Amino acid sequence: MRTDPDARTGMVYLVGAGPGDPGLLTVRALELLRAADVVAHDALVSPAILSLVGPQVELVCVGRRHGVGATSYRVHPEVLSRAKAGCTVVRLKAGDPLIFGRGGEEAEQLAEAGIPFMIVPGISSALGAAAYAGIPLTHRLHASDVTFLSGHDVEGSHRSLTDWSRAATGRGTLVIFMAARKLSANLQRLIQAGRSAETPAAYIASATTPDQKVIIGTLATLPEKTADVDPTAPALVIVGHVVRLREGIAWFERRPLAGRRLLVARARPGRSAVAAELRALGAEVLEVPEVEVVPLNGTSQIKAALARLHEFRGIVFGCAAGVDALVPYAASLDVPVIAVGAGATEALTRHGITSAVSIRGACQDALREHSVFLQDGPFLLVTAEDGRPNLRDEFTRLGVDVKVVAAYRYVHRMPSLPLAPIDLVVLPSSSAARVMLSSDFGEALRRVPMAAIGPQTEQAARDRGALAVVRAEEDTVSSLVSLAVSMLETV
Repeated sequence: MRTDPDARTGMVYLVGAGPGDPGLLTVRALELLRAADVVAHDALVSPAILSLVGPQVELVCVGRRHGVGATSYRVHPEVLSRAKAGCTVVRLKAGDPLIFGRGGEEAEQLAEAGIPFMIVPGISSALGAAAYAGIPLTHRLHASDVTFLSGHDVEGSHRSLTDWSRAATGRGTLVIFMAARKLSANLQRLIQAGRSAETPAAYIASATTPDQKVIIGTLATLPEKTADVDPTAPALVIVGHVVRLREGIAWFERRPLAGRRLLVARARPGRSAVAAELRALGAEVLEVPEVEVVPLNGTSQIKAALARLHEFRGIVFGCAAGVDALVPYAASLDVPVIAVGAGATEALTRHGITSAVSIRGACQDALREHSVFLQDGPFLLVTAEDGRPNLRDEFTRLGVDVKVVAAYRYVHRMPSLPLAPIDLVVLPSSSAARVMLSSDFGEALRRVPMAAIGPQTEQAARDRGALAVVRAEEDTVSSLVSLAVSMLETV
């Protein structure tokens, strides 16, 4: 955190985190989470979203649950102090900051204090919960209006009671936020105000997350049906005839891997295509370990290799990290550039470099497709400090002459806390299998079923004690994902 007393006042961003699914973050929100000095977040913001915060960012939990404890402030003192010290602060709020998020009050105080701020909207919990529960808030045949109500204070002010009475006498959809702890009293208030006790109602807890639970009833029956539900889980209630449409529209629970918890092993940073496809199929996916790219001490190896670049037929990048580590030191790359994998191709494009050859992956079949071009070596292969032994070996098997230069190193951080039970471990590479299963954390997973992408990955897992490893039919992401689905169907 910057503490220069002469520093200018910082900036505060009031950012909506959405209802819980990281995929519902806005692009702007994600940019700010990775670039801020401080992220001050609500207690309700999911760990999956907080895991996207940049490694250099200070995390501060400033939110309260269920309004516990009186406060004398609108903006948390920790947010004010860091902004006044010159920091860029993201005040990360569950849902949308301006819908029962006190964002308006915080903006007022920031304006009064002369602290610059911006508001970045998020998907409201009401919109997220309705969509993921398969309940349209409006429908041409059932409801043409929606009313948002706070269920936190049953007693309420005179104005609040008037709002509830007006809403209850209409036919539109009602969404009650913060409904869990006083559910029975809130629904009874609607009945007393004129809504039929038989009006359909849905209780949605932990919306848009793998723990989402949807319970359907009526204003009269919903309290009894939810008696065993954890009241500390964030929940809201949707009331109206649109609730009946869920039976035909519900999609979230019907995905093939819904309710399954998978672990995808990682050896390198960046977007995991395997994890993305598994999430799209409904699985809760944990990516382990956390991987950080760290520069090597000194750049002599990189500069020496670049000075000899004219001696090579081309330069090969096996991942985005290699591109980012080497390109800044190169005035130009006057030899053909080869990208192995989509990550390397995308990184080269980001630096304004067009690859002469883009190889779809590091397996032998993918490399063989370009074997004619690769025969006229030698080639310079850019790797991490511990190299890419499998990629190097595949080149050797094809008779390709490669020389390796280490341009960076990886730091792998395993989870410090025990994880919830894992249904399946997915191994997308032999290096990922080695990194994870060689750790104390991985040792506890050796009896869990594992899906491996190819023979080298399978062997690496077995060599490190894995007891139940199944290999995908092909060395491709789609084949590995298909294997994961079929293995879970039998568990």
